[in-house]
Amino acid sequence: MVYFVMEIYVGIRVISDKVDRYVYFLHPFLDICALFRQEMRCFFMLEINDLTLEVEGEQLLHVDQLRVVDPKIIGLVGDNGSGKTTLFRRILETHDDVSYVPQIKEAEVAKSGGETTKQYLMDGLKQYSEILLLDEPTTHLDENNIKWLTGELKRYGGIVVVISHDRHFLDQVTSEIWSIDQKTLLKYPGNYTKFKQIQEEKLKREHEEYRQYVNEKKALEDKIKRKSDQAARSNVAEGVDHGDGGSSPYYNKLQKKLHSTSKAMASRLNQLEEKEKPVEQKDIIFHSDTQNKYGNKMIIRFESDVSIGDRMLIQGPGLYIRNGEKIAISGANGSGKTTLINHICSKYEAQLNIGYFHQNLEGLDESRTLLENVMDTAIYDETTVRIILGRLNIRRDDVHKPVRLISGGERIKVQLVKILVMDADILILDEPTNYLDINSVEALESMVVNYPNAVVTISHDRRFKENVSDKEYVIKDKTLKENVAVRPKDESADALMVVENKISKVLSDMADGSTEALDTEFKELLEEKKRLVDLQK
Repeated sequence: MVYFVMEIYVGIRVISDKVDRYVYFLHPFLDICALFRQEMRCFFMLEINDLTLEVEGEQLLHVDQLRVVDPKIIGLVGDNGSGKTTLFRRILETHDDVSYVPQIKEAEVAKSGGETTKQYLMDGLKQYSEILLLDEPTTHLDENNIKWLTGELKRYGGIVVVISHDRHFLDQVTSEIWSIDQKTLLKYPGNYTKFKQIQEEKLKREHEEYRQYVNEKKALEDKIKRKSDQAARSNVAEGVDHGDGGSSPYYNKLQKKLHSTSKAMASRLNQLEEKEKPVEQKDIIFHSDTQNKYGNKMIIRFESDVSIGDRMLIQGPGLYIRNGEKIAISGANGSGKTTLINHICSKYEAQLNIGYFHQNLEGLDESRTLLENVMDTAIYDETTVRIILGRLNIRRDDVHKPVRLISGGERIKVQLVKILVMDADILILDEPTNYLDINSVEALESMVVNYPNAVVTISHDRRFKENVSDKEYVIKDKTLKENVAVRPKDESADALMVVENKISKVLSDMADGSTEALDTEFKELLEEKKRLVDLQK
């Protein structure tokens, strides 16, 4: 009976997939089948014990124990190169009923990136394995297809593990987060926002513990110095002739007591557990002279139709950008977003210095190092450039690697930094978060917000787009319109960024000394951040 129901389920899915959309009247039956499968197939199991992954003899990741027995969706997060995909490969090797959708896909010539990704996802879903592994499944998907995938995963009846940099997507589908940090995998309950709240609370504790350590160490050192000074004074006093002949034993006794107390304090100081100061990420300070050049003037006024040959792509009232303004351009795959940008660049390339990031990664010299490629067009010194590269997890000697030896993800980071530090009046970022890890996405987000000049972003990453944009233009039904439904700045993107900056400042202040007022402010800021994040769902 169990397998009969499952066969019907899979059969319906296959029929639905043939027409590339689900027949809505079949959804209730699909949901019943999925629920029946969850109830009857109680032998779900994903288990890993005492696993150490190595690359060329160097430890990449250690897992003490992982055990999942119930259907759930898990988000796997960590820096590029931390071992996420390697862990997926090990799960494939050690478990039988597993489907895997890789990040890098072999595309058919006639299909776009979005079409290829969706086909891979449909093929993986229709196998309906006990374990489904998805490596960056939202890459190249537009918002409608991300909604489709979200619905599919919510009704999937097995164990799903997702690597994704899309925070909104993770918030929508996951009930548990696995985080790879310092070569160790840790589990956290809840979605990605809950995970970040736990991380912030942890950082707060670390700041408080460090403050207590510094205060206690200083107090002991001060006491030891005072006792040493007292002992020295008593030694001087002992040598003075007081005339009564009975003071020397008193000073001897006092000296011994002071030395004993000082020794005990020194022992306490030596036994005091040392706490490292939590790492603080300060904002990158970009400089610009565009305010002097353009003030608050309109630097882009594009009111032309957009077409390819005889095919009309976009009509509309136009697109307008003031100096320093951050805008987003949204629309389904194939709606003409990149074509629109190319038309704008053609019109304004003689008037404006345009920094254009796109996925083909042109402009990098394969024979030169990462740092040399960036410094060629940088208006900042090497120290600042290395700090920015470090924010995207390219650190120390990695900057001296030749570009030909680095991964695709690292090339994207290098190209992004090259654009950020060049002399540009406006930046255009076409899907900048593709192939970035989630920490790098958040770092890039902060840098774009703090960038002083205008920025145009094309992205299907909803959280990123909303957090960096002042306003949004939407292409729909071949029409370009400013989205009046975009939330006010003080209620979403800028407000959230302001709150996050305030949280960082409060945590920094706590390291110097926590007070009841700071604790209260920290709790209020966390509540305000949660409210703003909930507004974006």
